[in-house]
Amino acid sequence: MAEIEITLPTVQYGNVKVRATPEELGLEGVQDAGALGVATAVYLNLFTQGFKLGTQIDVDYDGGVTKPPTPEPTHEEAQEALSQLGTTVLDETPNEPEGEPEAGAQAPWNSPVVDAKPKPWETSGAAPAAPVKVAEVNW
Repeated sequence: MAEIEITLPTVQYGNVKVRATPEELGLEGVQDAGALGVATAVYLNLFTQGFKLGTQIDVDYDGGVTKPPTPEPTHEEAQEALSQLGTTVLDETPNEPEGEPEAGAQAPWNSPVVDAKPKPWETSGAAPAAPVKVAEVNW
């Protein structure tokens, strides 16, 4: 008994493999390669159309075997879980500074502008070197 395996593309790195006998695909056998190609192309086309329609359906969680993601626990739930483990209970809020930062901690763009020390070539009395002349090329 011959069995045909068709790999149907879905999303990146995800494929569906279908195994069927020629009779299940409406063929008499695998002798006619052209008929097998037509059956595969029709099956792939119908699968792709169904897959596109399926991705547009808004589905809700039905309570099946898989479980939906659990929401973030509240502060009270977290404290209760920690107390059951025998660990230290966290403070109500983390230690964060409130109000303005310390007087000495200013943002760099708010600090006073300091002039840079003059460069040696700006303070020396010598005349600057003559500019380098580049040979002219006539094209």
